[in-house]
Amino acid sequence: MYHIIGGDDQKHGPVDEAKIREWITECRANAQSMACRVGENQWRRLSEFTEFAPEFGVSAPVAPPLAAPHQEQGDATGGIIPYKNKQALIGYYMSVGGLIMMCIPVIGLIYTISVVVLGVKGLKNAKSNPQVKGQVHSWIAIIGGSLETIVAVIPNIGMIGAMLG
Repeated sequence: MYHIIGGDDQKHGPVDEAKIREWITECRANAQSMACRVGENQWRRLSEFTEFAPEFGVSAPVAPPLAAPHQEQGDATGGIIPYKNKQALIGYYMSVGGLIMMCIPVIGLIYTISVVVLGVKGLKNAKSNPQVKGQVHSWIAIIGGSLETIVAVIPNIGMIGAMLG
């Protein structure tokens, strides 16, 4: 049983399938006529119902697949954070922390060099696997870590000078 919106824009029904077929034959209903099964809330064109599709020369609609077998994962960041490229991400955050660490003799130098190494590894990963992204984060780690390494040498030279002097 169905409800149907007629040419007068009024809701008619409930009517059975045979009555709708009769109205189709009489041109009182067409493929664009809106109908709804009794007990349902979804109004659709008559041509979208599998039972009426052949009346309009339309093949029966095929249900869309529930899920594609392989879809690229999305993320809430819109792809800004390269969560699949760990080296790039860790190097990026370490380069921010390196602004403080570079002032500590010896440890700061080791820290800032590791930032550059992680940036290089992240860049290689991003170039060999484009889906992981992270080239910008890698470059920030490489450039930031390099500058921090240069600055980190100064406390080490000072420490060596103090020990010798």
